[in-house]
Amino acid sequence: MGGGAPLDVGEDGEERAKGEPEVPYKKENIMGMVKARGGWLTIFFVGLVLAALVVEQFEHLLQANVELSYFVPLLIGHGGNTGSQSVATVIRAVAMRQVGVRDMMHVIFKESIAGFLMGLFLGLVIYILAIYWNGLERNIGLVVCISMPLVSAWANMLGGLLPLMSVYLGYNPAVTSAPLMTTVVDSSGLIIYFMVAAAILKFKDTPDEETPLERLIVDQANPIGRKLLGLGW
Repeated sequence: MGGGAPLDVGEDGEERAKGEPEVPYKKENIMGMVKARGGWLTIFFVGLVLAALVVEQFEHLLQANVELSYFVPLLIGHGGNTGSQSVATVIRAVAMRQVGVRDMMHVIFKESIAGFLMGLFLGLVIYILAIYWNGLERNIGLVVCISMPLVSAWANMLGGLLPLMSVYLGYNPAVTSAPLMTTVVDSSGLIIYFMVAAAILKFKDTPDEETPLERLIVDQANPIGRKLLGLGW
């Protein structure tokens, strides 16, 4: 493998990735594990909070199309699953010296295409189910069908990129790649999903302002409005 940053050297003279413990796993105490992993997990936790902020930004879209919320766990769960598979595959290939940093573009392209095709197949399954699912609009199924391959390709791209970037920077890809991929996919996957939904459902976040006449008619407490509506007193 070429192009990687130099690794840290432990007290025993052996090279290790940054953040990798100095002692073997069986001899490492619990506090050592917490210290080695806690910093990264705190960073990932802050990233996951962004997912809640994304949902808040698209609150009106969800209120107008409640069915979209049915597929949020499915979409984000699939992104995490396929991305984790990609991370594990690439880490194994790196460990066996089948790929290195120099192969980054090849790995990213290969993983992205594979993710897109897998997501497209599953998206079509959801769309077919939506056709026969009572109470679910076909447009919602179409949103999921389009979003699945996009999120899947994005997750796989990150799954191929992050392990190689970790190797290049001298970090342990097993510790950083999968959690970071999941954190990024959770937030960005929701953005992709909601943006596709807004485009297909032609949703406007800010509705047109009511005219004075419309306000008079809607306001049934107003005598003029009641008269225009033919309600009278």
